Amino acid sequence: MELFTGTVNSFFQKELSVLKCDPVVRAYIVGVLSDFKTSKIDYSKNSITSVYSEASFNNDFIKFQSIADWLFLCSSLYPEHLNGASIDYYYSIGQVSYYKCYKLLNRQLLVYEAMSDLFIPLVKNVRKTIIK
Repeated sequence: MELFTGTVNSFFQKELSVLKCDPVVRAYIVGVLSDFKTSKIDYSKNSITSVYSEASFNNDFIKFQSIADWLFLCSSLYPEHLNGASIDYYYSIGQVSYYKCYKLLNRQLLVYEAMSDLFIPLVKNVRKTIIK
């Protein structure tokens, strides 16, 4: 077993350097995975449907982003947290939430569109790469 002595961010940068995607998307994913070590966001005890509904009602960019990021993290590294519905349901909510971020920013940040469009293959590739 190899002991890693760098930061969480450098670990994910190194491990995901093989991920076949746009460098901006890769950097976003590294940020999502790295930031959750100190994040206070945890939807594991919430209904994702309710949280998503609240975000939709308020057109809340921050809430959409946090939902999508949390679902990306859990789908990639902690799928056992996603047990209240089918994985396809969680994938759909993640995709739609990223797309809502893209639309709320007037389609200016393409990273959100890419995260929406490529959510499932990115999740699977990150999982395969990290969980060797």
